[in-house]
Amino acid sequence: MFFFSLFLSGCYEWVVRFWNGETQKLSPAEEKASDECFQELRSLPRPKNEYVGSKEMQDWLGEIYGPAERECMRRKGF
Repeated sequence: MFFFSLFLSGCYEWVVRFWNGETQKLSPAEEKASDECFQELRSLPRPKNEYVGSKEMQDWLGEIYGPAERECMRRKGF
């Protein structure tokens, strides 16, 4: 279940980027930083209802994961 949810969160991020028109290729350095941040953020406590469309998951993405990801990328210079 954990790996499935990680897969879905990665797919969700790609779908959002595609929908917003942000499908450009990341630089190798930014891609490496993004992968490192993704690995760091795997340890964040996840919501009980991990369905992507659930209110809990949307709240978690907006209030916990998103700010933590932005902070991680900022620390890495992006």
